[in-house]
Amino acid sequence: MENSISIKYTDSYKEVKALQPFAIRSLLRNMALSGLSLKNGIAGIEKYLLKPRVQFLYIHHIFKDELQNFENLLSTLSKHHTFLSYSDAVNKILTGTVDKPYISISSDDGFKSNLLAMEALRKYNASACFFINPGLIGETDFSVIKKHCKEKLNFPPVEFLSWKDVETLQNAGHEIGSHTMNHIDIAKSTHTEIDEDMRQTFEILKIKCGGVAHFAFPYGRFFNFNEIGRKAVFDAGFTSCATAERGCHIKQDTVLLPEKFCIRRDHVVLDWNMNHILYFIANNSKKANVSTNLFPY
Repeated sequence: MENSISIKYTDSYKEVKALQPFAIRSLLRNMALSGLSLKNGIAGIEKYLLKPRVQFLYIHHIFKDELQNFENLLSTLSKHHTFLSYSDAVNKILTGTVDKPYISISSDDGFKSNLLAMEALRKYNASACFFINPGLIGETDFSVIKKHCKEKLNFPPVEFLSWKDVETLQNAGHEIGSHTMNHIDIAKSTHTEIDEDMRQTFEILKIKCGGVAHFAFPYGRFFNFNEIGRKAVFDAGFTSCATAERGCHIKQDTVLLPEKFCIRRDHVVLDWNMNHILYFIANNSKKANVSTNLFPY
């Protein structure tokens, strides 16, 4: 058994960064982004930030040393955007009523650190959708958590939300979505495994949370998903399905069916340079067209 001395949960992003190897590729990427954001400047991208669209952003964690950065991000985004709940954002796109720039926030994996986000979100009259793995909610066995974080998330061990924490988030006006039972890679799972996971997570969250509408598949890239998974999501009863592919959503004049709507979300690490984040968001807006509203399957 793990002894008490070895049980140490990561509670700051500084600790996470200390465990990451120095990467030349990452350094070159940051230099390139700095050059691009400097070249364009806020004035050069403002027209794209003001373009009517829905931009979904998602995070994984808000550690204590990231909280100020999170509030800074909300403050910066509020200058050009209106915050929408996840359900309202989905509805705007499905009903073709995207009339100004909107931002919707979500979070994946169910880390307990996300509880720190509530006050900042309240301050900006914003809410978030927290995509959780029901199989990990309330888990306290450190050996299980350590193994899961290492093998599924490539991350040091962190505390996960409890069901009481989930209730607290809901009571504060936030939504809960599914991220599969235990963070499976759907593209590597069998048809039977996928169907069972979708059915089980939908039923558990319906009982625990009073209902569930939204799903985001783990790992998030198109190659981590497939047509079998897409069909299973909607057959189980979910009404939206999200990726981690970059992009945003603009109004389309034809009817968009929920099962055809592919939500694109941009991943944000709160330690990133703010100008880099704005560059990605503006670039999404610049490239957006109605085809980005659809699944490629």
